[in-house]
Amino acid sequence: MELNNSKIKIKSKNLNVYYGNKQALHNINLEINNKEVTALIGPSGCGKSTFIRCINRMNDTIDICKVDGSIEIDGKEVNDKNVDVVTLREKIGMVFQKPNPFPKSIYDNIAYGPTIHGIGEKKDEMDKIVETSLKKAALWDEVKDRLNEPGTGLSGGQQQRLCIARALSVNPEVILMDEPCSSLDPIATAKIEELIDDLKKSYTIVIVTHSMAQAVRVSQKTGFFHLGKIIEVDTTEKIFKNPANKMTQDYITGRFG
Repeated sequence: MELNNSKIKIKSKNLNVYYGNKQALHNINLEINNKEVTALIGPSGCGKSTFIRCINRMNDTIDICKVDGSIEIDGKEVNDKNVDVVTLREKIGMVFQKPNPFPKSIYDNIAYGPTIHGIGEKKDEMDKIVETSLKKAALWDEVKDRLNEPGTGLSGGQQQRLCIARALSVNPEVILMDEPCSSLDPIATAKIEELIDDLKKSYTIVIVTHSMAQAVRVSQKTGFFHLGKIIEVDTTEKIFKNPANKMTQDYITGRFG
C-alpha cells in the first residue's frame, strides 16, 4: 500500500469552495498521480477551473472566495497559513486558456520568473535557463534567432508554447493547464498535445479540457465534474470505455452538457 501512496502528488479531501453565498465546489475528493496527466472534463461552469485554482491558491486573489477542506501536495497542506504562496506558485506552473505572453521580448518573458525568484543571476546562467525552457517547450528552434523580438509577435500556438516555457523556467513540479488549446487551430493543438506527452516524464500535469478527444489523447486519468461535484474519477481508458456512472456515460456520448 505504501508504494501506491508515493505515486500520489496532489490529494484533495472534502474540498469546498464558496464565492460569496454560492458554493462552487462540493466535497471534492481527488488524487492526482505524480508524473502523469490528469484530465478534468465536464460542462462549462462545473468547477474544473475553480478546482485547479485551489492547487496554487489562485483563488486567494478573489475577495469573496472561501475555501475549506484539505488540499495537499506531497502530504503538505496547501492552505496552511505558514505556506509561502510565492514558493508554492514557483512549484506549480500555470498555463491559461488564452496565451498571455508579457509585452516584453521572448527572452524577457522566460527570464521574468527566475529573476523574481532570484535564480540565474549571472547572464550566462540566465541564457542557459532561457534556452533550456524554450527547448523543453519545443520552441527553441523556431525562436532562437528572435529572442529580442516581442513575445506578442509570435503565432497563437507559439505564444502558448512560450507561456509553457515561461512556466517551466522556475523548475516547477506541477503544471496546471486551463483549456490550453481552446483558442488554437488543430495543428497548434497537436503540437501542444505532443509537448504534454513529453513533459509528463518530468512533471505532474493537470489539464482542464472541454475536448473529450483531447482528454483521451493526452491523459492517463480523468475526473468528470458536474455542478461542482466530482461524479467519477478513474483511468482515462475506463472513463471513456466503461464508465461506472450513467451521468458520465451520458456526458461523454453527448447526451447532455
